[in-house]
Amino acid sequence: MYGISSLKGGGGAERFFADFFSKYQNAKEKKYNLYFLLDKKSIFHLKEVGKLKEKQNIWLFRLFSNRFKNQLEAFQLCCYIIIHRIKIVHIPLYNLSYIPLLKTINNLPRLFRPKLTINIVNCYVADSLKDEKSPYHNSFKATYIPLFHDIKVNGYFCWNKSFVDYVSSNTFFTFKPQIIQSIVSRFSDVNSFQPEKKHRWVVFASRLDEQKHPEMFLKALANLNRKNHALTTHWKFFICGDGPLRNELIVFSKENDLEHCVEFRIEGQMEKILNHSQVYVSCQSFDNFPSLTMSEAMASGNAIIARNVGQTSLFVKNTINGLILEQDNEFGLEKALIQILSDDVLVSRMGKASEGLIKDVHNFENFVTQIEDFWSNVLSMSSE
Repeated sequence: MYGISSLKGGGGAERFFADFFSKYQNAKEKKYNLYFLLDKKSIFHLKEVGKLKEKQNIWLFRLFSNRFKNQLEAFQLCCYIIIHRIKIVHIPLYNLSYIPLLKTINNLPRLFRPKLTINIVNCYVADSLKDEKSPYHNSFKATYIPLFHDIKVNGYFCWNKSFVDYVSSNTFFTFKPQIIQSIVSRFSDVNSFQPEKKHRWVVFASRLDEQKHPEMFLKALANLNRKNHALTTHWKFFICGDGPLRNELIVFSKENDLEHCVEFRIEGQMEKILNHSQVYVSCQSFDNFPSLTMSEAMASGNAIIARNVGQTSLFVKNTINGLILEQDNEFGLEKALIQILSDDVLVSRMGKASEGLIKDVHNFENFVTQIEDFWSNVLSMSSE
């Protein structure tokens, strides 16, 4: 993984893979010897946010900027692969710049060529490639079609089943991947997220853009405020995040008399809010699994309200640790808010169930089982 810039304002995927590497190094039982190949700048930025504190099995990958860039980086990679007898090269965050290196791996003699696996973490990929009207369609097409056409990938390991379905239903791959696997549980570093003294707080936290639909949350609150002002008086609603819709949302809040109960906040340490809140709301269009913020909210003991999109049901067990909207609009969200906010016993029970799901299901041990099984299956397949 290379080319990582500052992670002070985000970088959830980069942080996740650094966390996984560190935890895997310290695991008592593991099937594989795992190495992390990174450039100097990426190592610096990961350590800057408290990642990669250990030194074991971290290899330096030098990036070049001269006219021999591709050749020098390819030679360097080949040396690591051949000298250390690497069996699998796993790319955590693929982008178009990897193509020359992936071609190098493809062109190695069979005796030395490792299996190649690609991690797909973006839940937009499959839907955006299928939908020509998607704002991401052209950029994703330019990024992924060279991979599908020019590179022999032995396996795809992905966060979302939508990508598995997409690959399985398309015949345009020059080299059909042998294994495509999606996860059903994923851990997050939630050590600082735990229930503390709870307040009557509801949280919406995301980038404030069209895909996340914060306006749906505010419209539901406006309806709720008109019909049941007492309920909005007893609860406080946080909208945490920044983005192109922020000013418009603030104006909407003022126009609909929500200033007494709605607070806009840009918060870098979400545990300060989530550890004390009781309900977390998501309105995004694609998928809530495996949302980092949602898993943090669950670890903090929040009941979850979410739209029925993608694999949301892996995180939100309807009526157990939260509610999945029956009606996919602000009226369905209003109904779910009324149901949860009107019942202190229910919201407490759901919050405890969320906490239990993170501890028992979406944990490191379960994730390791999935990725180790994936690597084992890839290695067991014929190279042809």
